[in-house]
Amino acid sequence: MKLYYAPGACSLASHIILNEINVDFDLERVDLKTHKTEKGADYYAINPKGYVPALEINPGLILTENVAILPFLAQHDPKQDLIPPSGLGRAKVLEWLGYLNSELHDAYAVFFGAPLSAEAKEKAYAEIDRLLTHIDKTINESNNDYLVDDNFGPADAYLFVLTNWSNHIEHDLTPYIHIVALRNKVAGRQSVQIAMRDEGLIP
Repeated sequence: MKLYYAPGACSLASHIILNEINVDFDLERVDLKTHKTEKGADYYAINPKGYVPALEINPGLILTENVAILPFLAQHDPKQDLIPPSGLGRAKVLEWLGYLNSELHDAYAVFFGAPLSAEAKEKAYAEIDRLLTHIDKTINESNNDYLVDDNFGPADAYLFVLTNWSNHIEHDLTPYIHIVALRNKVAGRQSVQIAMRDEGLIP
């Protein structure tokens, strides 16, 4: 398999899960401004949507979108317990991925487009805070070690990556003590440390 990624982008979640499973994979960096890969390929020819992640499963067989890639990878090695095989547990993972993708991801993404006015920034921060308040409350009310159950999984990786963007938009996560505690737990995983180093995000 090969993951097309951009450093620190949402593709980092797929990179983390790839590190968790027993599979050989390659990485190819994408410049999202030029839409060229590090090997000089036209990224639009690989993924016409133009954004990351894209997972090449076999030559010419491409899967896109985190909500599809993350469960696909998580189920690769059942011994890892990254995602329940079926039933309500699996549905809960998909529920979290859908929410993170459609709500929190979009709320952060506003900051990575055209420059925002002071008023627009205030509204954008407020929307992120509204979503994080809900997530923090949900974590607090749960008896689980992670978002879905007591096992680390794709939703935890995705939440870690999205909230990592707070570092780049001058947004304070400290009020969300349960999210911060979960982030710290996820950050300590070897899969995360390796992915962060491979993408040049930490020394």
